[in-house]
Amino acid sequence: MNRKHTGFTLIELMVVLVIAGILATLAVPNFRSVIQNNRIVTQANELVATLQLARGEAIKRNLRITVCISTDQATCTGTNWAGGWIAFADVNANGSLDVGDTLLKVGGALDGGSTLTSAGFANATRIQYQPSGFSDSAGAFSLSIPGCTGNEVRTVNVAATGRVGISRSACP
Repeated sequence: MNRKHTGFTLIELMVVLVIAGILATLAVPNFRSVIQNNRIVTQANELVATLQLARGEAIKRNLRITVCISTDQATCTGTNWAGGWIAFADVNANGSLDVGDTLLKVGGALDGGSTLTSAGFANATRIQYQPSGFSDSAGAFSLSIPGCTGNEVRTVNVAATGRVGISRSACP
């Protein structure tokens, strides 16, 4: 009797596992970079979306709209933008969320160890949009991730006209 055996031998299986291990070793560092880059793009886009919403609502509602640091996502608290922020219709234009003000958007704390710093704004803890759509001051946010390499820093620029833009810059 002549039986035909089909399948893999132990040696063939070991060769495939060795090749798979080599490929995984090459792919994992690149995959980490892709994940970090996607994380920073998402976080920058979230901030830009909040600022653009605030500008649009200021024009639409003919009210002052405030975007401020909020570590509890309910009031203007904290000193670090990476801890989160809120945007609200500031009826009395005092820069804090009071009774009668309308909460428009909440941005949670950034994950993955990201840092978000602001520079150039008249008030480092809030930005206010006037009913004309202009911001109270111009400035920029710098968003970076741990282990940054290449041009992975995102800079969110806010012009005095209220326009918001993103640019890439080199890691520190």
